[in-house]
Amino acid sequence: MPREQPHPGSKEIRLLALLADVQRLLADALNSMGGKSAQAEASYLLWASISVNRAAEGYLWLRKSGRVAASKLLVRPALEPTFWAIAVIKKPGFLFRKLYTELEEDRKMFPNNASVLAARKQTLEAMKRAAMKVRPNHPVECKTVRVRDAADAAGFSKVYDGAYRTYCKFTHGAIQAVQGHLDGATDETDTAVVVWCVLKTLDHLRGHTPAQVPGLEQFWKRLESAAPAAGPAPGKEQKPGPGIDRTT
Repeated sequence: MPREQPHPGSKEIRLLALLADVQRLLADALNSMGGKSAQAEASYLLWASISVNRAAEGYLWLRKSGRVAASKLLVRPALEPTFWAIAVIKKPGFLFRKLYTELEEDRKMFPNNASVLAARKQTLEAMKRAAMKVRPNHPVECKTVRVRDAADAAGFSKVYDGAYRTYCKFTHGAIQAVQGHLDGATDETDTAVVVWCVLKTLDHLRGHTPAQVPGLEQFWKRLESAAPAAGPAPGKEQKPGPGIDRTT
């Protein structure tokens, strides 16, 4: 049976206000890229940031509407592009491996189609040439990668083992999740995790693209103040929680 939606406490109200502010900041940062360009890894970072923004915006609407259970389904879609985008930025050659992985997944849909296999081979060779031209010093490896690999490359192994594994249960239809047994354990961390995704994305947009991202530090401090277990502001000692902190 559907559970009664919890009344938001002061902590949740503060976190939702923070999420509204940082989501607007992310949207403005993306809009500031109008007429500007980015290549390769930075370009992927931009596109992934759009996905993070959409997930955060949808989450915020659902949460403010009292659809707490539905909002939990959008935490994982905020986490994954955060992992991938920052992995691509931090690990040379990771973008090509992600492209290769997606090409391999597409091939599985047509395993016995000769024309599809031939087209895939041509696409792969074109990808190799393009990668070597744009980043001649980066490795070009035909090796698949998983979300776990992205989290490790991005420096978010703790987030994967904590928050990500938990929120996958909601999207995978795990018994614990569909029966509501995880609700009480996650209600107070849901919004903090989405805020963390937006802030990490903004951190890297500021560092690797021409996007305009003013006053980011104040939002990290507000996250620590509203949800200390979510992680420290820059330069402070790490604290336990769902794995989210600002250490990179």
